[in-house]
Amino acid sequence: MTDHPEARIGVVVRTKDRPFFVARALASVAGQSFGNWHVMLVNDGGDLAQLQAEIMPPSGPIIPPERLTVLDLQPGQGRSAAFNRGAEALGTEFVTCLDDDDTWHPEFMAALLAFYTQTATTVPDLGGVGAKVTALREEIVEGARGRSLKIIGEEGLPAAFARTEFFLNPLAYACYRQDIYPVQWMLRRVAVLDCGGFPEHFDVMEDRAFMNAFLARWRVALLDRQLAFHHRRINRAKDTARNPLLNTLDNPSYDWRLFSDLARPGFSHAAQSKEAALLRSVAADLLVELNYETSAIWQKVDGEMRKLNQRLTTAITDLQAAPAPQPLPERHPKAAAPFVRPDPGPHVYDIWSVWRDGPQAHYIIPGQPFAQRLQISCAAGQSGLMLYASADAGQLVCQIPDTQDWAALEISVAGLVPAGSGLRARVQCDSAEGYLFETALVARAADGKGHTATSFEIHACDSGIGCLVTREIGADWLAQAIEPKLSIIFPRQTRNFRFICRNLVLEPLFQG
Repeated sequence: MTDHPEARIGVVVRTKDRPFFVARALASVAGQSFGNWHVMLVNDGGDLAQLQAEIMPPSGPIIPPERLTVLDLQPGQGRSAAFNRGAEALGTEFVTCLDDDDTWHPEFMAALLAFYTQTATTVPDLGGVGAKVTALREEIVEGARGRSLKIIGEEGLPAAFARTEFFLNPLAYACYRQDIYPVQWMLRRVAVLDCGGFPEHFDVMEDRAFMNAFLARWRVALLDRQLAFHHRRINRAKDTARNPLLNTLDNPSYDWRLFSDLARPGFSHAAQSKEAALLRSVAADLLVELNYETSAIWQKVDGEMRKLNQRLTTAITDLQAAPAPQPLPERHPKAAAPFVRPDPGPHVYDIWSVWRDGPQAHYIIPGQPFAQRLQISCAAGQSGLMLYASADAGQLVCQIPDTQDWAALEISVAGLVPAGSGLRARVQCDSAEGYLFETALVARAADGKGHTATSFEIHACDSGIGCLVTREIGADWLAQAIEPKLSIIFPRQTRNFRFICRNLVLEPLFQG
């Protein structure tokens, strides 16, 4: 065991010939707000020189050398053994499992440690804690400057990841009704080792087999915060050769049926003891009761469907017998404001000069920049945010499922003009229904905690006409603001809101 007395949380990163991903995973560890950690990077039979070159570039190591141990297994022992050797080599109180292609939110460690400390006072058998996870779709892009990763958007997860219980339920987990990935949990290292770690004869589903054994002895509490990110390549499902760059959790080349069944909690069908006979009797009674309950629900649903079908049939018959309705008089809608590109001039930002490609449509990740300086800011937990942009049509559309108490399109205005100069922003909006909205100047608070918003203005986007918003941003505010932004604040508590921007220009405003 390696002694790391200053470290409280150990991070096992298991990898094999994927240094391209490792650098990103280690960067997410280096960015943690909690500082007492140590990384055990387990090279499971991969090219060690290639790995070291990636994590220790000429610009400097991603992880400080005193916080990183590279455990080189030659030959490789498999993914399960790689985690076990890493956990055994650590001397920390807690252990985490960060796969080489996954990442964490900067508050992952701090939030989970605080959550464990608070919960452990009333839960003596607490073995660990976990956070919620976001699945991200990404693609590998080969460019002139080399290989890079492009986040496409969020990917839906089964309902098993969205349950709201405080604890991970052993029965629900065993039945795939509740789920958790290794990237989500932080467990007591001694408890992990006492349970035998990951079963080393598994080459997939090893985390499920382990967690089933762990939950038989310990509780795992779940923090209701999205702090873990599970990354998936968009073309992974077609990979049958186990390409190191594509290989991920649902690669079709593994024997999923075998290891899925092996991962379930064991039961000896040959046992003849009184306890085994009693267990079989209880299970039979439960199944009978479940069958009765299911049958009753089905009969009720079937009866309701029959009634609904009869009502629909009657309504259709009545409509067919009714006289044809008279056409409504034609209405002439207001003429929409035409899209006008800005005149050539000293623009420091023009969205259609930045976004010149053809029509694009993809999901939006809150806080993730697009078109260089734009990003969506909204309440936590949002999913299904979508974007469409077409330079030819002069149209940028953002769709927000629920604006809740805060949702805004934020435009970074940092570093665009020299000291002593201000900015003028011109934003042309469009709308089919009309709405009121706000704009404000937003900056990070001086203490680094949160943001401050000033200079609120209210605007009206008329139905079918739209509006042109002009905001002047003073040089004095720009000079003192940290991470200055212009925020276009969408109507609050609005479902399926669509913000349509026809043009967005920033130009210098010289002040004497």
